[in-house]
Amino acid sequence: MKSVSKLFAVCIFSLSGIVFAQTKSALSFYESGIQKQNIEDYYGASEDFQQALQANPAYGDAWFHLSQVTYSTGDYSLALTYLESADKYAKNRNDIQNLKGLILIALGRLDDARTVFNDVLKKYPNDIDARFGLAELDLFTGSFIGAKNQYEDALKRQKDNRKALLSLALISDELGNQNNARKYIEQALRYHSGEAEVHYLASYLDARQGNFTSAEKRARAAVQINGNYTKAYVLLSSILYSQKKYDDLIELCDYIISKNRDTTEAWYLKGLSQNRKGEWKNAIETWTMALAINPYDEVMRAALELLLIKKLPVEDYTRSSFADFHVQKARDFSKSYFGEVARYEYQRALRLNPFDFKARSEFANLLGNTGLNENYLNQLKFIRQNEERIAAEKSDNAENSESAKKTLTPEQKKVNYTIEAYESLMKKSLSAKWGVDPFYLEKTRWHIGLYYTKSPVQLLHCDAEEICAGMCAEVFSGIATTSVAVENRAVSGYGEAYRLARKNNLDYFVILNLDETEREITLSATVYSARTGTETTKFSSFRTGNDKFASVLRAFRKDLLNMLPVRGKILQRSVNEILVDLGTVEGMKNDVVLDVVKQGRITTNDKGLGVTYEDKDLLGTIKITRAGEEISEGTLSQSGFYDRVNVGDEVLVKFRPKEEGEEDSQIADNTPAAGENGSRILPENKDDEKHKKLDAQELGLIKTPQIIKLIRGLKS
Repeated sequence: MKSVSKLFAVCIFSLSGIVFAQTKSALSFYESGIQKQNIEDYYGASEDFQQALQANPAYGDAWFHLSQVTYSTGDYSLALTYLESADKYAKNRNDIQNLKGLILIALGRLDDARTVFNDVLKKYPNDIDARFGLAELDLFTGSFIGAKNQYEDALKRQKDNRKALLSLALISDELGNQNNARKYIEQALRYHSGEAEVHYLASYLDARQGNFTSAEKRARAAVQINGNYTKAYVLLSSILYSQKKYDDLIELCDYIISKNRDTTEAWYLKGLSQNRKGEWKNAIETWTMALAINPYDEVMRAALELLLIKKLPVEDYTRSSFADFHVQKARDFSKSYFGEVARYEYQRALRLNPFDFKARSEFANLLGNTGLNENYLNQLKFIRQNEERIAAEKSDNAENSESAKKTLTPEQKKVNYTIEAYESLMKKSLSAKWGVDPFYLEKTRWHIGLYYTKSPVQLLHCDAEEICAGMCAEVFSGIATTSVAVENRAVSGYGEAYRLARKNNLDYFVILNLDETEREITLSATVYSARTGTETTKFSSFRTGNDKFASVLRAFRKDLLNMLPVRGKILQRSVNEILVDLGTVEGMKNDVVLDVVKQGRITTNDKGLGVTYEDKDLLGTIKITRAGEEISEGTLSQSGFYDRVNVGDEVLVKFRPKEEGEEDSQIADNTPAAGENGSRILPENKDDEKHKKLDAQELGLIKTPQIIKLIRGLKS
């Protein structure tokens, strides 16, 4: 019996040791996770908390902190799942309920979140975190005053509360009350002078007001307190860039990269500084390395592409290597039947590398599949002409050149056969009948200027406004009817933009505004008449997820084209048979009626959308009887007794018959789409319908302003 008792005691002791070891292991992982969470290493902390939970699945605090770090990384649904487990093992805790409320806000369940916070305050009226939650709700609904009141109530209960002081400083700055902002940030510095986050936000607010000397001092204090504070290093870099201290900035960026090679912001700012110094080759090299690390930084890629287009000849291999990125995306979108997006990516690729004949052939096939046979043929001719030119340039003499022409690859032979077949089909086309090559027509009808103002400091991409404006002009590069030019510097505001637009004799000018966070982007545009300076319209596009920057650029192009009236001119005339430079790509078809207006007499409306002209300048109407891709013919009905219609007179769409369920991929994204009054008259296509679903409200998404991102990131 004694030996059995001893054996039983040994077993009990061993089991106790195992349990103790597991508990100790869970605690060790938990403490390690807390340390990583405090320095904002959320992914490392998440791993430690999960290790702790493997050792002890009933560890309520580990579940709670795992939910916290998951919320910080933006995976809100998963954070809520973890929090439910925390509530299971650690019941009746206010911090769990308050975190639940914040997660519900992030998920867009605002009413449920308000209920959670109010329930906490009913039980515990002095709970400060619940008031912070209600303040965040007010910010989401645009009530800055309501949020301010909530933070002030929290401050009454705890006068040195850091989050309340910093939040009030940020809100006061947003409301334009700089005195209050300064007051709250000074209080925060007085109570919490040893905390890096306080100096970081003090630096940010100084930079917002253009006080860069003070901002630099505060940012340096933040990194001295916390040498691993990456956000403070990035802010300091942005401040140095704003002061044009490019050499200091490059040195700082190299230091940041040495500490963490994946800090994309440092690579971006280094390249930006090198470019500003005129060292554009170094900038290309820097951004190339950065995009190898993070190929999905769209703004940095756009900056690099603009630089490549500006500085390098079209034959340079560097351009072709970056064009390949867009070619692959175009192929992927083509497989998913996103025709409009695929066309955009092919256009970007060919803008970078016009002589990528394989990509151009794929783009031509895409056009041919939508019924644009003339455009398809034109692309094939471009391929053949340039292949022959390149072959001739490689030859040493004329004899070798002739030999090169005669030796054709199977692909070249296929292109030649296809060209011959399509040319045969085109013998009875409108262009053959009238002796007009539609691809050499001057079809520009609208001249638009793009302008932007510049923020004093950006937390993500300095000069993002300039890059965005450049890309907004780029997306119009293949649209013949619309000339869009961007001012190569920031303007002071509306007054300067209007003056420049009037000076350049434009039709409209657009002032752009870009709002960017890590996960979201909003591009807003206000359109003005360049003649009168009055506001014509405004539109805004919000996107999140992958390809958000490219998506807002396409949305901008579509919105701008949708407001522009379809406008052409008379090319030729044979008695009452008229040829105009509008085709199916501009929505022409049989029975469309065009107004004929005397050349040079169409003007934009004094206010609002559309165009106007005097009654005496209306010369007649044309009814379309046959439409080609780029040109159409119709029958003239003149106004009045005298025939006053001449070649060069302009035409506008007076009437376009509608068909049930009409859609036309030929007029998807490359033409103005409005009638004389500025309302859209062309049909939507399938791609338009798909992309309508990207609207934030329809998806149930809530736009998160930068101020909420900053406040949400504050430690309690």
